[in-house]
Amino acid sequence: MSLAQLHHTSPGPGLAAVSPRVPPGIRKTAEHLFGYVPPRGTPAHPTPAEVDRLPTAFSLTAMEDGSLLLSHTAPVAAGGPAGLTVHTHAVHLPHGAALPDDALPVFCWGAPQWARTTPEGGVPKPVAAFTPARELSRGSLTQFAATRTPWLADFFAAIRTLVTDPASPPLVLVERDPVAVARWLALAATALPPAEAHRLTFTTYTRVPAHGHRIAGMLPEDYAALDDPGRYRVLDCSAAPPPPRPVPDLWARLCARVWLAGAPRLFKETAHSPEPGCLAAAAVRTGVQVDAEARAVAAAWIAAAGPAVGQSQLAAFVTALSAAADQSDPVEAPALTGLREALRGRLPAAQLEPLTATALTAAVRTDMPRLPFLYAGDLGPALRDRLASRLRSDIRRGLTDPDAPPLGRPLALLRIAEALGVDHADLLPELTSRAARAVFADPEAAASIDELRSTLSGSPSVRNAVVDRLDALAAEDPAAGSRVLAALPLEVDRFTAPHLLLCSLPVPEGDRVAAVEGLLRAGGLSPMTAPEALGTAARRVWPEAPPTGDEARRLLAATGSDTHRTACTLPLLLRAAFEARPDDREAGPLATDLLNSFAPDLTPHDRAALDLLLYTDRLGTPAEGTEWVRHLTAHTSAAAPLPDTLRTRAERALAHRLLAGDSDDIAELSDLARSGDPALLAAYAEVAAEDPTVQRLRTDPACAAARFRDWSSHPGATPAWDETRLTLLTTVLRPVVRTLPAEEVRQIEHLLAAHRSTLAEEFRAANQGCLTRLTRGLTTRGRRRGTQS
Repeated sequence: MSLAQLHHTSPGPGLAAVSPRVPPGIRKTAEHLFGYVPPRGTPAHPTPAEVDRLPTAFSLTAMEDGSLLLSHTAPVAAGGPAGLTVHTHAVHLPHGAALPDDALPVFCWGAPQWARTTPEGGVPKPVAAFTPARELSRGSLTQFAATRTPWLADFFAAIRTLVTDPASPPLVLVERDPVAVARWLALAATALPPAEAHRLTFTTYTRVPAHGHRIAGMLPEDYAALDDPGRYRVLDCSAAPPPPRPVPDLWARLCARVWLAGAPRLFKETAHSPEPGCLAAAAVRTGVQVDAEARAVAAAWIAAAGPAVGQSQLAAFVTALSAAADQSDPVEAPALTGLREALRGRLPAAQLEPLTATALTAAVRTDMPRLPFLYAGDLGPALRDRLASRLRSDIRRGLTDPDAPPLGRPLALLRIAEALGVDHADLLPELTSRAARAVFADPEAAASIDELRSTLSGSPSVRNAVVDRLDALAAEDPAAGSRVLAALPLEVDRFTAPHLLLCSLPVPEGDRVAAVEGLLRAGGLSPMTAPEALGTAARRVWPEAPPTGDEARRLLAATGSDTHRTACTLPLLLRAAFEARPDDREAGPLATDLLNSFAPDLTPHDRAALDLLLYTDRLGTPAEGTEWVRHLTAHTSAAAPLPDTLRTRAERALAHRLLAGDSDDIAELSDLARSGDPALLAAYAEVAAEDPTVQRLRTDPACAAARFRDWSSHPGATPAWDETRLTLLTTVLRPVVRTLPAEEVRQIEHLLAAHRSTLAEEFRAANQGCLTRLTRGLTTRGRRRGTQS
């Protein structure tokens, strides 16, 4: 069946010939489309020879109804009013229709079926198909591509933009010969999927791009005279080649490499898939030289394709990729490993061996975080030995890399070192130590790391080394050891990991000293034969707060100091003494036990702190001596820095002693007043204002009299003392006295008068809120906020 045709000869009115099947609307539009403007510099009346040299315009134009008009416009003779006769022969392709045999429009260029004259009788001669011109043969196009190497990738990137973004600017190809433009178009049409190639509109020659052509060929002199070249994307092949620059579009780079390799058949072979990976895989398999990104994309595509790729093609691809891969490229390395994992079981080990070696080498040399796993039989002995020799320095360097996460790449390298037989025993202690510390720092995160799980399950020597380090850390921090065992499936026993074993057992309830013994017994351990386990058990029973004084004394007595010395529990026992509650009466005896049992082991600081604790406990006993403030201050200075609990215990003990009873301790109180020590005075004021002291003031007139005497003494000794005593007089004593019965108030006055007659008078005045020589100078600075006077 003949194609629907149109003929137009200019100058001349209307169409010279048209097939009946061409719709009227197309005929009318075509009359305005067909035209020809010769290149700049063409003589007004060219000679026949000059006419022969004028360019032909070969175009594919989209019509409003979605149909296409494929046209051939050629100057055919000199003469006529315009000095030139031009004939246009066109073929109309209705919407959705294609050329015979699905020929691509551009390959109709130069076909002998294009007429250069009006058909006789005004009836188009039948045209069933077009014969491709030899200028567009595969060989000619391959040679042409080689001559345009500097522009090739940029051209395909522009083509990709044209077909994916209809709003993108048209592409202008500047060539000295429109034949070259036709060849550019043929390169593009061959690479594009057929549906896109069929509708990519173009013209091989024009003076000014028009009619919506997506690609337009121009001569250099016409392009130079273009009014607004910025409206177009331009590829000027008439100028010097551009400097090399990267082209981001992978598909564009692939098309360029395929054409330069003379392998355009790959475009047809992969036309079923629009993904660049399919074309990249075909290129790699057939030996086309492509870059690392293309090889990586090809590997990923093959890995995901599954059974869609036949065994023979798969084997050929693996062989070609293994030979071509860049074993130092960080982009390609992960793809090689992923492909190798995907093909396990699909190809025999012997066929997969080159890829295994390539992937392993690339992964090791590119510092890839996740390394391939080697299974038994993956590598033959000869290749394994070659890899061990080739990768030894890289593996050992990676094992000692301080910047690598200890639970990731180093452990995977360790597994590879074992599989290849690379010596690493000298590096194992530091490596496993780093790994164990990382596990302890975040057990839950560690449990999610494949390399660690593989190491613990697949390498006995490394597993034992890691567990040994974990056990040592568990002895120092049993709570963390318990978290490790909760996160990781470790099997431990009392011989290989006694501390981890203790961390895995529940702590018995009830008496905590008995709980230590019960925990050891449950683990099959004895403090006599495994004294170091005692420390772990004790730290499990007392994970945060230390034992009480009584518990610490019983724990020490149960096994003796030698066992505790080996178990390194002295710090725990010292904490029990230093952090004991103020009402813990066993803290002092514990201090004595520690001084007697660990004399050679105590630091000067520890000894001074224990001495302070003993002195604190002597206050209020016959052994207290005198000059309490001086002695307490001396002990405190020697033991600095002090734990807060011990400092508070000492300061409050002195305060309680000064506030105890009604005996005459005026000299000791004088020392406190004259010291002006803020901490001692604050503790004194705090204890004086507490309920037990206030209750004694209410119920014991002698106590109330003694406190008035104390808080009225030594005025002006130090500003801090004045503020403290006056605050206590007004905020503690006065409110109590004002609530007492008159008889008890008179009893207090009597006791004060017995001490000194003027004291009773001062007491009465102070109780009434009057200023006296003792309370004069009292200001709001000496009252608590909100206190009633």
